[in-house]
Amino acid sequence: MPVRSCDLVVAEASEVISSPPNATPLRGEMLDHLDVTRFASVAIDAGRVLAVGPHEEITRRFTPRSVLDASGRVVSAGLIDPHTHLVHGGTRDAEYEAIVVGADPAATRLSGGINSTVAMTRAESDTELTSRAIDDLDAMLALGTTTIEAKSGYGFLPDQELRLLRILADLSHPMSIERTYLGAHVVPDGVERRNFVDGVIETLPEARLLADWCDVFCDRIGFTIPETRAIAAAAQTAGFKIRLHADQTADIGAAALAAELGASSADHLDCISDQGIAALADAMTVGVVLPTVALHMLEVVPGLVEGRLVPPPKADLVERVHAMISGGVPVALSTDYNPGSSPCLSMQLVMQLAMRLFRLSYAQVWNMATANAAHSLDLGSDRGTIAPGMRADLVVWNVPTHGLVVNRFGSSHTAHVIKDGNVVYSATRP
Repeated sequence: MPVRSCDLVVAEASEVISSPPNATPLRGEMLDHLDVTRFASVAIDAGRVLAVGPHEEITRRFTPRSVLDASGRVVSAGLIDPHTHLVHGGTRDAEYEAIVVGADPAATRLSGGINSTVAMTRAESDTELTSRAIDDLDAMLALGTTTIEAKSGYGFLPDQELRLLRILADLSHPMSIERTYLGAHVVPDGVERRNFVDGVIETLPEARLLADWCDVFCDRIGFTIPETRAIAAAAQTAGFKIRLHADQTADIGAAALAAELGASSADHLDCISDQGIAALADAMTVGVVLPTVALHMLEVVPGLVEGRLVPPPKADLVERVHAMISGGVPVALSTDYNPGSSPCLSMQLVMQLAMRLFRLSYAQVWNMATANAAHSLDLGSDRGTIAPGMRADLVVWNVPTHGLVVNRFGSSHTAHVIKDGNVVYSATRP
């Protein structure tokens, strides 16, 4: 075989791990399989993977212009975060303390907090919002994330929602960003519901110039099934692809609606019914679960009421996640990064919590954070696995085996991040 030149070889990794290449999301027993090639290298050219295999084979076949030493380290596909609220103003750390000590009513804290973030976001300039977003993207990249989805949603008024989408569109960063119009986050205080829904729909044509996705918060504290169906139908007519916040605080049938609409993802799903699970499985809609929300909002830890421990409000969440997996729903993971319910930038922590809280395996969380997360964004044929022809978005981890990335929590394990075949981040060592 003739020797071929290439841009980069990531050389002599202790393990190269990847989800099995698949045209559709992984589900059921497929989630338990992870391809592990030991003492391997990856050849990259023009931003794409050329080959992955034993180091001796890659050395015989390719002459690289550059070599990145990965000896003693794991190489994986870049992590993909398919649900974030990247552009926002202010913080809600004071609100969080009130939740923890029991001073904030549990039934209203989520929608009330969103309203406060809207006010803080409007108060900041485009420059301030952009600077914060870039800082957050830098942190995500350093933690191993190479593609994110980012929503509007903290504007409420049409001009403010479009402003947030323009900020997202103008961001200059190595990270890939899939943009989503979330005009239907919650109904603002003092606004008539029908008028608000009509405004969301009327803004769709302008929003479509800035985003490929439309999302609706379909939940008892968000939008009803008829409202969501009307917004989604108009969005599809405008050329949007659909994803939904679904059944986060109660089962209202949002998961089944996501399947009916052909949504690429239904996210949260804390209260999904058996019927919703069956519908998502039949439609191959990816269910995106958010363990950092469950932890941060104290939904999976016992509470203290008058000195007595009481069950957590979502005590059956672990059962619901396993019911989705056994029921054939393709499941992915995400941070839901936002200033209120999940101020978390780390997909590493998401994987670690998913394993601990939901009793998942190493293979399952790796597949959910890479291949299935890519499929939830309709990107599964382009990234999320390491195979010839796939986008060369890779992470080199400072551990010798892939389980340690998930097993060792509390610090980042990123050594290098490669985006489109270029090394865009390298950690410094003392």
